[in-house]
Amino acid sequence: MELVGYIGLDIQFVRLRQTDRDRGLVFIDMYDLPQTDLSAYVGLIITNYVDEEFMMSHRFIFEDYLEAGGVIFSLAEMSKSYLPNAPIWHRSPTPIREREIRLTEPVYPIFAGIDPYDLNYRQGVKGFFTRGYFKEVPKGATIIVEDESGAPIIYVDRHSTNGVLIVGSGTDLYQVYRDETSSAKLLAPQIIDVIRDEAYKRKEQHA
Repeated sequence: MELVGYIGLDIQFVRLRQTDRDRGLVFIDMYDLPQTDLSAYVGLIITNYVDEEFMMSHRFIFEDYLEAGGVIFSLAEMSKSYLPNAPIWHRSPTPIREREIRLTEPVYPIFAGIDPYDLNYRQGVKGFFTRGYFKEVPKGATIIVEDESGAPIIYVDRHSTNGVLIVGSGTDLYQVYRDETSSAKLLAPQIIDVIRDEAYKRKEQHA
């Protein structure tokens, strides 16, 4: 099974379960990154729980990984650009009750079969998806999720590096929706599947 690294601080909020490990997800303590062989992973997920100063001072690790054709899905509220051409996160001024998450067309495979209502609401409560947005995205990037004003929330960048960057404006989508009974339960396994698929396509392109 192709492994996907799950990077963050070693705290309760990012602990993995056996079901996660069965999917090929492997926790990587961010402070171990300098000693970790990332070539063992077809993709990386960066959680919303990271030390940005450390990430910034070791950004070359991610640059090298991407130049080698890797796939990174960032779920962090980045206030420092430690990923290539990645914009910083901004908090939306729109009240949560008025904010709406919208999937752009064609729907990116991570969200296939998921009702946008189930991303906006969890058991009738709104505001779990993200409270942030980007003011701009890198040239050539594809916006896959936006808010009610059209502001980018998640984008895919296949142009800034030899790899693929999927960048979101905060909230660990893998953890937040993995126990849902609604269509949002598809999100966690599809994140892993799509990372592997993006890595496979990149490898074929560079073969």
